[in-house]
Amino acid sequence: MFRRTFLRPEAAFFLLAWLGLAIAFQSRAFNDPGALWHVRVGELILDHGFMTTDPFTYTFAGRTWIPQQWGGELLMALAHRAGGLDAMLLGFAAGTAGLFTWVFSRMVRNGMHPLLAGGVAAFALVVSAFHFYARPHMFTILGMGVTTAAVVDYERGRAGLWRLWWLIPFNVLWANVHGGVLGGVMTFGMAVGGWAVVWGWGRLFASAPAAERGTNFRSLLTLAAVVVACGLTPFINPFGMEMLNTWKKIVGSTAMKELVSEHQPLSLGNTAGQVVVGFAAFYLFALLGTLPRVRVSWLLPLVWLALSFQSIRQGPLFVIVGAIAIADLWPHTVWHRLLKKYGDSLAREPEGASRGWGWLVPAALAMLLSVGLQLGNVPLPVVGRGWAKLDERYIPVALADDVRAVAANPKARLFNDANLGGFVLYVTPGQKIYMDDRFELYGDPWLREYAEVVYEEPQGFEEWCSCYKFDHALLQVFPEEQRSKLEKALSEDPRWVVVSRCDTAVLFRRVAPIPLSPKERFLRGYR
Repeated sequence: MFRRTFLRPEAAFFLLAWLGLAIAFQSRAFNDPGALWHVRVGELILDHGFMTTDPFTYTFAGRTWIPQQWGGELLMALAHRAGGLDAMLLGFAAGTAGLFTWVFSRMVRNGMHPLLAGGVAAFALVVSAFHFYARPHMFTILGMGVTTAAVVDYERGRAGLWRLWWLIPFNVLWANVHGGVLGGVMTFGMAVGGWAVVWGWGRLFASAPAAERGTNFRSLLTLAAVVVACGLTPFINPFGMEMLNTWKKIVGSTAMKELVSEHQPLSLGNTAGQVVVGFAAFYLFALLGTLPRVRVSWLLPLVWLALSFQSIRQGPLFVIVGAIAIADLWPHTVWHRLLKKYGDSLAREPEGASRGWGWLVPAALAMLLSVGLQLGNVPLPVVGRGWAKLDERYIPVALADDVRAVAANPKARLFNDANLGGFVLYVTPGQKIYMDDRFELYGDPWLREYAEVVYEEPQGFEEWCSCYKFDHALLQVFPEEQRSKLEKALSEDPRWVVVSRCDTAVLFRRVAPIPLSPKERFLRGYR
Protein backbone atom coordinates (compact mmCIF):
# COMPACT_ATOMS: atom_id res chain seq x y z
CA MET A 1 0.00 0.00 0.00
CA PHE A 2 2.78 2.44 0.95
CA ARG A 3 4.70 1.68 -2.23
CA ARG A 4 1.59 2.03 -4.43
CA THR A 5 0.68 5.35 -2.80
CA PHE A 6 4.03 7.10 -2.50
CA LEU A 7 6.72 5.27 -4.47
CA ARG A 8 5.10 5.79 -7.84
CA PRO A 9 6.77 6.43 -11.22
CA GLU A 10 6.00 10.12 -10.73
CA ALA A 11 8.34 10.27 -7.75
CA ALA A 12 11.19 8.80 -9.81
CA PHE A 13 10.49 11.16 -12.70
CA PHE A 14 10.46 14.17 -10.37
CA LEU A 15 13.73 13.29 -8.69
CA LEU A 16 15.48 12.66 -12.01
CA ALA A 17 14.10 15.88 -13.51
CA TRP A 18 14.97 17.95 -10.43
CA LEU A 19 18.53 16.65 -10.19
CA GLY A 20 19.01 16.96 -13.95
CA LEU A 21 17.83 20.57 -13.92
CA ALA A 22 19.96 21.42 -10.88
CA ILE A 23 23.03 20.07 -12.68
CA ALA A 24 22.32 21.43 -16.16
CA PHE A 25 21.27 24.87 -14.89
CA GLN A 26 23.88 25.23 -12.15
CA SER A 27 24.90 28.56 -13.66
CA ARG A 28 22.78 28.76 -16.81
CA ALA A 29 19.66 29.61 -14.78
CA PHE A 30 21.15 33.08 -14.17
CA ASN A 31 22.49 33.85 -17.64
CA ASP A 32 19.55 36.05 -18.60
CA PRO A 33 20.33 39.71 -17.77
CA GLY A 34 17.08 40.11 -15.87
CA ALA A 35 17.67 37.18 -13.54
CA LEU A 36 19.90 39.38 -11.36
CA TRP A 37 18.12 42.74 -11.37
CA HIS A 38 14.79 41.04 -10.54
CA VAL A 39 16.37 40.08 -7.21
CA ARG A 40 17.27 43.70 -6.51
CA VAL A 41 13.75 44.87 -7.35
CA GLY A 42 12.32 42.36 -4.90
CA GLU A 43 14.72 43.47 -2.18
CA LEU A 44 13.79 47.12 -2.70
CA ILE A 45 10.11 46.22 -2.35
CA LEU A 46 10.82 44.30 0.85
CA ASP A 47 12.82 47.20 2.30
CA HIS A 48 10.97 50.27 1.02
CA GLY A 49 7.67 49.18 -0.53
CA PHE A 50 6.54 49.60 -4.13
CA MET A 51 8.32 52.09 -6.34
CA THR A 52 6.67 54.04 -9.15
CA THR A 53 9.78 55.62 -10.68
CA ASP A 54 13.00 54.09 -11.91
CA PRO A 55 15.31 53.33 -8.96
CA PHE A 56 18.37 52.10 -10.87
CA THR A 57 19.60 54.43 -13.61
CA TYR A 58 21.05 57.92 -13.75
CA THR A 59 19.73 58.27 -17.29
CA PHE A 60 16.03 57.74 -16.51
CA ALA A 61 15.89 58.64 -12.81
CA GLY A 62 12.46 59.98 -11.92
CA ARG A 63 10.77 58.45 -14.98
CA THR A 64 7.64 56.38 -14.41
CA TRP A 65 8.45 52.70 -13.94
CA ILE A 66 6.67 50.02 -11.93
CA PRO A 67 7.74 46.49 -10.95
CA GLN A 68 5.08 44.79 -13.05
CA GLN A 69 6.46 41.36 -12.11
CA TRP A 70 6.53 42.21 -8.41
CA GLY A 71 5.11 38.89 -7.17
CA GLY A 72 7.84 36.86 -8.81
CA GLU A 73 10.48 39.39 -7.78
CA LEU A 74 9.44 39.13 -4.13
CA LEU A 75 9.76 35.34 -4.27
CA MET A 76 13.19 35.66 -5.88
CA ALA A 77 14.36 38.14 -3.24
CA LEU A 78 13.08 35.99 -0.38
CA ALA A 79 14.81 32.93 -1.80
CA HIS A 80 18.03 34.89 -2.28
CA ARG A 81 17.95 36.17 1.28
CA ALA A 82 17.37 32.66 2.57
CA GLY A 83 20.05 30.85 0.59
CA GLY A 84 21.51 33.00 -2.17
CA LEU A 85 21.75 31.59 -5.67
CA ASP A 86 21.44 28.06 -4.29
CA ALA A 87 17.93 28.68 -2.96
CA MET A 88 16.93 30.36 -6.21
CA LEU A 89 18.19 27.38 -8.20
CA LEU A 90 16.39 24.98 -5.87
CA GLY A 91 13.07 26.78 -6.33
CA PHE A 92 13.54 27.01 -10.09
CA ALA A 93 14.52 23.33 -10.51
CA ALA A 94 11.88 21.98 -8.13
CA GLY A 95 9.07 24.06 -9.66
CA THR A 96 9.98 23.10 -13.22
CA ALA A 97 10.41 19.43 -12.32
CA GLY A 98 7.04 19.46 -10.54
CA LEU A 99 5.30 20.91 -13.59
CA PHE A 100 6.63 18.29 -15.99
CA THR A 101 6.04 15.50 -13.47
CA TRP A 102 2.40 16.53 -13.43
CA VAL A 103 2.36 16.35 -17.25
CA PHE A 104 4.00 12.91 -17.03
CA SER A 105 1.29 11.76 -14.61
CA ARG A 106 -1.47 12.89 -16.99
CA MET A 107 0.16 10.90 -19.78
CA VAL A 108 0.33 7.74 -17.67
CA ARG A 109 -3.30 8.18 -16.63
CA ASN A 110 -4.35 8.39 -20.27
CA GLY A 111 -2.84 5.09 -21.33
CA MET A 112 0.88 5.64 -21.84
CA HIS A 113 3.30 3.20 -20.26
CA PRO A 114 5.52 5.08 -17.75
CA LEU A 115 8.54 4.53 -20.00
CA LEU A 116 6.77 6.09 -23.01
CA ALA A 117 5.28 8.86 -20.88
CA GLY A 118 8.69 9.55 -19.36
CA GLY A 119 10.25 9.83 -22.81
CA VAL A 120 7.57 12.21 -24.11
CA ALA A 121 7.54 14.38 -20.98
CA ALA A 122 11.34 14.52 -20.91
CA PHE A 123 11.30 15.43 -24.61
CA ALA A 124 8.93 18.32 -23.86
CA LEU A 125 11.12 19.48 -20.97
CA VAL A 126 14.32 19.42 -23.02
CA VAL A 127 12.71 21.19 -26.01
CA SER A 128 11.40 24.07 -23.90
CA ALA A 129 14.57 24.37 -21.79
CA PHE A 130 16.20 26.90 -24.13
CA HIS A 131 14.12 29.60 -22.43
CA PHE A 132 14.44 28.39 -18.85
CA TYR A 133 15.86 30.99 -16.48
CA ALA A 134 15.32 31.82 -12.82
CA ARG A 135 12.89 34.58 -13.71
CA PRO A 136 9.16 35.28 -13.18
CA HIS A 137 8.32 34.22 -16.75
CA MET A 138 8.58 30.59 -15.59
CA PHE A 139 5.22 31.10 -13.87
CA THR A 140 3.67 31.77 -17.26
CA ILE A 141 4.75 28.33 -18.47
CA LEU A 142 3.05 26.88 -15.39
CA GLY A 143 0.00 29.08 -15.94
CA MET A 144 -0.40 27.92 -19.52
CA GLY A 145 -0.26 24.33 -18.31
CA VAL A 146 -2.89 24.91 -15.62
CA THR A 147 -5.20 26.74 -18.05
CA THR A 148 -4.90 24.11 -20.79
CA ALA A 149 -5.47 21.26 -18.34
CA ALA A 150 -8.62 22.97 -17.03
CA VAL A 151 -9.92 23.34 -20.58
CA VAL A 152 -9.10 19.71 -21.44
CA ASP A 153 -10.67 18.30 -18.29
CA TYR A 154 -13.84 20.34 -18.71
CA GLU A 155 -14.22 19.29 -22.32
CA ARG A 156 -13.66 15.66 -21.36
CA GLY A 157 -16.25 15.83 -18.57
CA ARG A 158 -13.65 15.22 -15.85
CA ALA A 159 -14.30 18.57 -14.20
CA GLY A 160 -17.25 20.87 -13.92
CA LEU A 161 -17.58 24.60 -14.19
CA TRP A 162 -16.09 24.99 -10.71
CA ARG A 163 -12.69 24.07 -12.17
CA LEU A 164 -12.93 26.94 -14.65
CA TRP A 165 -14.17 29.36 -11.98
CA TRP A 166 -10.96 28.68 -10.09
CA LEU A 167 -9.06 30.16 -13.02
CA ILE A 168 -10.23 33.61 -11.88
CA PRO A 169 -8.27 33.77 -8.59
CA PHE A 170 -5.43 31.90 -10.25
CA ASN A 171 -5.26 34.57 -12.96
CA VAL A 172 -5.20 37.30 -10.29
CA LEU A 173 -2.08 35.68 -8.86
CA TRP A 174 -0.63 35.17 -12.34
CA ALA A 175 -1.20 38.80 -13.35
CA ASN A 176 0.87 39.95 -10.38
CA VAL A 177 3.73 37.58 -11.18
CA HIS A 178 4.08 37.95 -14.94
CA GLY A 179 2.27 39.59 -17.84
CA GLY A 180 1.92 36.26 -19.66
CA VAL A 181 -1.51 35.99 -18.02
CA LEU A 182 -2.82 37.59 -21.21
CA GLY A 183 -1.81 34.44 -23.09
CA GLY A 184 -3.74 32.30 -20.64
CA VAL A 185 -6.88 34.42 -20.99
CA MET A 186 -6.54 34.27 -24.78
CA THR A 187 -6.19 30.48 -24.71
CA PHE A 188 -9.25 30.05 -22.48
CA GLY A 189 -11.22 32.45 -24.67
CA MET A 190 -10.31 30.53 -27.83
CA ALA A 191 -11.46 27.29 -26.22
CA VAL A 192 -14.84 28.78 -25.29
CA GLY A 193 -15.16 30.24 -28.78
CA GLY A 194 -14.40 26.83 -30.26
CA TRP A 195 -17.02 25.17 -28.08
CA ALA A 196 -19.56 27.77 -29.19
CA VAL A 197 -18.80 26.98 -32.84
CA VAL A 198 -19.12 23.24 -32.22
CA TRP A 199 -22.40 23.76 -30.36
CA GLY A 200 -23.78 26.00 -33.10
CA TRP A 201 -22.74 23.55 -35.81
CA GLY A 202 -24.41 20.71 -33.96
CA ARG A 203 -27.61 22.72 -33.52
CA LEU A 204 -27.77 23.59 -37.19
CA PHE A 205 -26.90 20.23 -38.68
CA ALA A 206 -27.34 17.79 -35.79
CA SER A 207 -24.05 16.32 -36.96
CA ALA A 208 -22.65 15.55 -33.53
CA PRO A 209 -24.16 13.82 -30.50
CA ALA A 210 -24.85 16.03 -27.50
CA ALA A 211 -21.99 14.49 -25.53
CA GLU A 212 -19.54 15.53 -28.21
CA ARG A 213 -20.85 19.08 -28.31
CA GLY A 214 -19.89 19.26 -24.65
CA THR A 215 -22.07 22.24 -23.72
CA ASN A 216 -25.37 24.07 -24.15
CA PHE A 217 -26.48 27.67 -24.50
CA ARG A 218 -26.74 28.27 -20.76
CA SER A 219 -23.31 26.86 -20.05
CA LEU A 220 -21.88 28.92 -22.93
CA LEU A 221 -23.17 32.07 -21.26
CA THR A 222 -21.55 30.99 -18.00
CA LEU A 223 -18.30 30.18 -19.76
CA ALA A 224 -18.32 33.57 -21.47
CA ALA A 225 -18.79 35.20 -18.05
CA VAL A 226 -15.75 33.31 -16.72
CA VAL A 227 -13.69 34.45 -19.72
CA VAL A 228 -14.71 38.07 -19.10
CA ALA A 229 -13.87 37.75 -15.41
CA CYS A 230 -10.45 36.28 -16.25
CA GLY A 231 -9.92 39.13 -18.70
CA LEU A 232 -10.54 41.63 -15.91
CA THR A 233 -8.06 40.06 -13.48
CA PRO A 234 -5.09 42.15 -14.72
CA PHE A 235 -6.83 45.20 -13.23
CA ILE A 236 -6.40 43.71 -9.76
CA ASN A 237 -2.88 44.90 -9.00
CA PRO A 238 -1.16 47.55 -6.88
CA PHE A 239 -0.55 49.89 -9.82
CA GLY A 240 -3.92 50.11 -11.57
CA MET A 241 -3.83 51.06 -15.24
CA GLU A 242 -0.08 51.60 -15.19
CA MET A 243 0.36 47.81 -15.16
CA LEU A 244 -1.58 47.52 -18.43
CA ASN A 245 0.26 50.51 -19.90
CA THR A 246 3.55 48.75 -19.17
CA TRP A 247 2.40 45.54 -20.85
CA LYS A 248 1.23 47.58 -23.83
CA LYS A 249 4.70 49.10 -24.21
CA ILE A 250 6.33 45.66 -24.07
CA VAL A 251 3.94 43.99 -26.52
CA GLY A 252 3.98 46.98 -28.88
CA SER A 253 7.76 47.44 -28.98
CA THR A 254 9.13 46.87 -32.47
CA ALA A 255 12.71 47.53 -31.35
CA MET A 256 12.64 44.48 -29.07
CA LYS A 257 11.65 42.28 -31.99
CA GLU A 258 14.49 43.73 -34.05
CA LEU A 259 17.25 43.70 -31.42
CA VAL A 260 16.52 40.87 -28.97
CA SER A 261 16.99 37.31 -30.20
CA GLU A 262 14.32 35.77 -27.95
CA HIS A 263 11.68 38.07 -29.47
CA GLN A 264 12.62 37.27 -33.05
CA PRO A 265 10.87 34.73 -35.32
CA LEU A 266 11.61 31.04 -35.10
CA SER A 267 14.59 30.09 -37.25
CA LEU A 268 15.75 26.66 -38.29
CA GLY A 269 19.26 28.09 -38.27
CA ASN A 270 19.54 27.71 -34.50
CA THR A 271 19.00 24.89 -32.04
CA ALA A 272 15.97 26.46 -30.34
CA GLY A 273 14.04 26.65 -33.60
CA GLN A 274 15.03 23.14 -34.59
CA VAL A 275 13.88 21.47 -31.37
CA VAL A 276 10.57 23.37 -31.34
CA VAL A 277 9.87 22.23 -34.90
CA GLY A 278 10.83 18.70 -33.87
CA PHE A 279 8.27 18.72 -31.06
CA ALA A 280 5.72 20.25 -33.44
CA ALA A 281 6.24 17.33 -35.81
CA PHE A 282 5.60 14.87 -32.97
CA TYR A 283 2.46 16.73 -31.88
CA LEU A 284 1.10 16.85 -35.45
CA PHE A 285 1.85 13.15 -35.91
CA ALA A 286 -0.16 12.37 -32.78
CA LEU A 287 -2.97 14.76 -33.77
CA LEU A 288 -3.33 13.22 -37.23
CA GLY A 289 -3.86 9.88 -35.55
CA THR A 290 -7.14 11.14 -34.07
CA LEU A 291 -8.80 12.00 -37.39
CA PRO A 292 -11.62 12.38 -38.20
CA ARG A 293 -12.70 13.12 -34.58
CA VAL A 294 -10.84 16.10 -33.14
CA ARG A 295 -11.63 18.06 -29.98
CA VAL A 296 -11.28 21.83 -29.59
CA SER A 297 -8.67 21.52 -26.83
CA TRP A 298 -6.45 19.35 -29.04
CA LEU A 299 -6.21 22.21 -31.57
CA LEU A 300 -5.06 24.91 -29.13
CA PRO A 301 -1.35 24.07 -29.59
CA LEU A 302 -1.68 25.02 -33.27
CA VAL A 303 -2.26 28.64 -32.26
CA TRP A 304 0.82 28.67 -30.04
CA LEU A 305 2.85 26.97 -32.75
CA ALA A 306 1.94 29.79 -35.13
CA LEU A 307 2.89 32.35 -32.47
CA SER A 308 6.22 30.56 -31.99
CA PHE A 309 7.03 31.14 -35.64
CA GLN A 310 6.47 34.85 -34.99
CA SER A 311 8.54 34.87 -31.78
CA ILE A 312 10.69 31.97 -30.57
CA ARG A 313 9.97 33.16 -27.01
CA GLN A 314 6.55 31.49 -27.34
CA GLY A 315 8.13 28.09 -28.03
CA PRO A 316 7.98 26.81 -24.43
CA LEU A 317 4.32 27.85 -24.23
CA PHE A 318 3.55 25.82 -27.35
CA VAL A 319 5.40 22.87 -25.84
CA ILE A 320 3.51 22.85 -22.52
CA VAL A 321 0.14 23.31 -24.23
CA GLY A 322 1.06 20.63 -26.77
CA ALA A 323 2.26 18.18 -24.11
CA ILE A 324 -1.02 18.40 -22.20
CA ALA A 325 -2.99 18.01 -25.43
CA ILE A 326 -0.92 14.94 -26.39
CA ALA A 327 -1.61 13.40 -22.99
CA ASP A 328 -5.35 13.71 -23.62
CA LEU A 329 -5.55 12.72 -27.27
CA TRP A 330 -3.22 9.71 -26.99
CA PRO A 331 -5.89 7.02 -26.25
CA HIS A 332 -7.96 8.31 -29.18
CA THR A 333 -5.19 7.86 -31.76
CA VAL A 334 -4.77 5.08 -34.26
CA TRP A 335 -1.21 4.73 -32.93
CA HIS A 336 -2.55 3.77 -29.50
CA ARG A 337 -4.94 1.25 -31.03
CA LEU A 338 -2.22 -0.30 -33.18
CA LEU A 339 0.12 -0.70 -30.20
CA LYS A 340 -2.63 -2.37 -28.19
CA LYS A 341 -3.64 -4.61 -31.07
CA TYR A 342 -0.16 -5.99 -31.50
CA GLY A 343 0.42 -6.44 -27.80
CA ASP A 344 2.93 -3.66 -27.20
CA SER A 345 3.07 -2.78 -23.51
CA LEU A 346 3.67 0.91 -24.31
CA ALA A 347 -0.09 1.29 -24.74
CA ARG A 348 -2.54 0.67 -21.90
CA GLU A 349 -6.16 1.30 -21.11
CA PRO A 350 -6.69 4.82 -19.71
CA GLU A 351 -7.18 4.93 -15.96
CA GLY A 352 -10.58 6.10 -14.83
CA ALA A 353 -9.58 7.80 -11.60
CA SER A 354 -6.91 10.36 -10.84
CA ARG A 355 -3.53 8.92 -9.94
CA GLY A 356 -3.41 11.08 -6.83
CA TRP A 357 -0.66 13.26 -5.42
CA GLY A 358 1.12 10.76 -3.22
CA TRP A 359 4.30 11.22 -5.23
CA LEU A 360 4.60 14.67 -3.70
CA VAL A 361 5.56 13.13 -0.36
CA PRO A 362 8.99 11.75 -1.42
CA ALA A 363 9.46 14.84 -3.60
CA ALA A 364 8.79 17.14 -0.64
CA LEU A 365 11.11 15.11 1.60
CA ALA A 366 13.91 15.49 -0.95
CA MET A 367 13.26 19.25 -1.11
CA LEU A 368 13.28 19.55 2.69
CA LEU A 369 16.58 17.70 2.82
CA SER A 370 18.09 20.12 0.29
CA VAL A 371 16.69 23.15 2.15
CA GLY A 372 18.17 21.85 5.39
CA LEU A 373 21.57 21.36 3.80
CA GLN A 374 21.52 24.88 2.37
CA LEU A 375 20.36 26.55 5.57
CA GLY A 376 23.02 24.59 7.44
CA ASN A 377 25.68 25.82 4.99
CA VAL A 378 26.64 22.25 4.16
CA PRO A 379 28.88 22.38 1.03
CA LEU A 380 27.46 19.49 -0.98
CA PRO A 381 27.25 19.27 -4.79
CA VAL A 382 23.82 19.72 -6.41
CA VAL A 383 21.71 19.64 -3.23
CA GLY A 384 23.84 21.60 -0.75
CA ARG A 385 25.32 25.08 -0.37
CA GLY A 386 27.81 26.54 -2.83
CA TRP A 387 26.59 24.65 -5.89
CA ALA A 388 24.85 27.42 -7.83
CA LYS A 389 27.05 30.09 -9.35
CA LEU A 390 27.21 32.73 -12.05
CA ASP A 391 28.49 31.54 -15.41
CA GLU A 392 31.82 33.22 -16.16
CA ARG A 393 31.37 32.46 -19.86
CA TYR A 394 28.52 34.98 -19.98
CA ILE A 395 28.84 37.10 -16.83
CA PRO A 396 32.07 39.00 -15.97
CA VAL A 397 32.41 37.64 -12.45
CA ALA A 398 36.19 38.27 -12.56
CA LEU A 399 35.54 42.03 -12.80
CA ALA A 400 33.21 42.21 -9.79
CA ASP A 401 35.82 43.71 -7.45
CA ASP A 402 36.81 46.36 -9.97
CA VAL A 403 33.16 47.31 -10.51
CA ARG A 404 32.74 47.59 -6.73
CA ALA A 405 35.79 49.86 -6.61
CA VAL A 406 34.13 52.19 -9.12
CA ALA A 407 30.94 52.17 -7.06
CA ALA A 408 32.93 53.01 -3.90
CA ASN A 409 34.19 56.24 -5.46
CA PRO A 410 31.42 58.86 -5.07
CA LYS A 411 32.86 60.91 -7.95
CA ALA A 412 32.89 58.03 -10.44
CA ARG A 413 30.07 57.15 -12.81
CA LEU A 414 29.84 53.95 -14.87
CA PHE A 415 28.56 53.38 -18.38
CA ASN A 416 27.54 49.78 -18.96
CA ASP A 417 26.26 47.59 -21.77
CA ALA A 418 22.54 46.89 -21.52
CA ASN A 419 23.13 43.18 -20.93
CA LEU A 420 25.49 43.95 -18.03
CA GLY A 421 23.14 46.22 -16.13
CA GLY A 422 21.75 43.36 -14.05
CA PHE A 423 25.25 42.19 -13.15
CA VAL A 424 26.28 45.66 -11.96
CA LEU A 425 23.12 46.03 -9.87
CA TYR A 426 23.71 42.60 -8.35
CA VAL A 427 27.36 43.04 -7.34
CA THR A 428 27.02 46.72 -6.32
CA PRO A 429 23.57 47.35 -4.78
CA GLY A 430 22.89 51.08 -4.87
CA GLN A 431 25.19 51.75 -7.84
CA LYS A 432 23.44 53.76 -10.54
CA ILE A 433 23.72 52.28 -14.03
CA TYR A 434 23.41 53.58 -17.55
CA MET A 435 20.74 51.06 -18.61
CA ASP A 436 19.68 47.42 -18.48
CA ASP A 437 17.12 45.34 -20.40
CA ARG A 438 13.91 46.92 -19.05
CA PHE A 439 12.85 47.96 -22.52
CA GLU A 440 9.47 49.27 -21.38
CA LEU A 441 11.35 52.04 -19.53
CA TYR A 442 13.65 53.19 -22.31
CA GLY A 443 11.40 53.11 -25.36
CA ASP A 444 12.15 52.23 -28.97
CA PRO A 445 14.02 55.43 -30.03
CA TRP A 446 16.47 55.08 -27.13
CA LEU A 447 17.01 51.38 -27.86
CA ARG A 448 17.68 51.97 -31.53
CA GLU A 449 20.11 54.79 -30.77
CA TYR A 450 21.90 52.58 -28.26
CA ALA A 451 22.26 49.75 -30.78
CA GLU A 452 23.45 52.15 -33.48
CA VAL A 453 26.18 53.69 -31.31
CA VAL A 454 27.42 50.43 -29.79
CA TYR A 455 27.43 48.36 -32.96
CA GLU A 456 27.59 50.81 -35.88
CA GLU A 457 28.51 54.44 -35.11
CA PRO A 458 30.64 54.70 -31.93
CA GLN A 459 31.29 58.40 -32.60
CA GLY A 460 28.09 59.14 -30.71
CA PHE A 461 29.62 57.80 -27.50
CA GLU A 462 31.43 61.09 -26.85
CA GLU A 463 28.10 62.89 -26.89
CA TRP A 464 26.76 60.45 -24.28
CA CYS A 465 29.89 60.96 -22.20
CA SER A 466 29.46 64.71 -22.38
CA CYS A 467 25.79 64.48 -21.43
CA TYR A 468 25.92 61.93 -18.58
CA LYS A 469 29.48 62.50 -17.26
CA PHE A 470 30.52 58.87 -16.94
CA ASP A 471 34.24 58.21 -16.56
CA HIS A 472 34.19 54.39 -16.62
CA ALA A 473 32.73 52.02 -19.20
CA LEU A 474 31.92 48.33 -18.83
CA LEU A 475 31.50 46.67 -22.23
CA GLN A 476 30.89 43.14 -23.36
CA VAL A 477 33.69 41.30 -25.16
CA PHE A 478 32.85 39.08 -28.11
CA PRO A 479 35.00 36.99 -30.49
CA GLU A 480 36.92 39.06 -33.02
CA GLU A 481 34.40 38.58 -35.83
CA GLN A 482 31.56 39.75 -33.54
CA ARG A 483 33.28 42.57 -31.61
CA SER A 484 31.19 45.67 -31.12
CA LYS A 485 32.51 48.78 -32.81
CA LEU A 486 32.31 50.70 -29.55
CA GLU A 487 34.58 48.22 -27.75
CA LYS A 488 37.06 48.44 -30.64
CA ALA A 489 36.90 52.24 -30.62
CA LEU A 490 37.58 52.59 -26.90
CA SER A 491 40.39 50.03 -27.06
CA GLU A 492 42.13 52.23 -29.64
CA ASP A 493 41.22 55.61 -28.06
CA PRO A 494 44.07 57.13 -25.96
CA ARG A 495 41.48 58.94 -23.84
CA TRP A 496 40.38 55.57 -22.42
CA VAL A 497 42.58 52.96 -20.72
CA VAL A 498 41.79 49.39 -19.77
CA VAL A 499 41.39 48.87 -16.01
CA SER A 500 40.73 45.13 -16.27
CA ARG A 501 39.60 42.60 -18.81
CA CYS A 502 38.23 39.05 -18.81
CA ASP A 503 36.82 36.75 -21.47
CA THR A 504 33.36 38.30 -21.33
CA ALA A 505 33.86 42.02 -20.56
CA VAL A 506 36.33 44.87 -20.31
CA LEU A 507 36.34 47.81 -17.90
CA PHE A 508 37.67 51.13 -19.22
CA ARG A 509 38.59 54.34 -17.36
CA ARG A 510 38.71 57.76 -18.96
CA VAL A 511 42.05 59.54 -18.51
CA ALA A 512 41.23 62.69 -20.52
CA PRO A 513 38.84 65.40 -19.29
CA ILE A 514 35.19 64.65 -19.92
CA PRO A 515 33.95 66.90 -22.73
CA LEU A 516 31.53 69.69 -21.92
CA SER A 517 27.95 69.38 -23.06
CA PRO A 518 26.63 71.97 -25.57
CA LYS A 519 24.77 73.71 -22.74
CA GLU A 520 27.91 73.90 -20.60
CA ARG A 521 29.96 75.24 -23.52
CA PHE A 522 27.34 77.90 -24.14
CA LEU A 523 27.23 78.96 -20.47
CA ARG A 524 31.02 79.12 -20.17
CA GLY A 525 31.27 81.14 -23.35
CA TYR A 526 28.55 83.49 -22.11
CA ARG A 527 30.40 84.06 -18.85
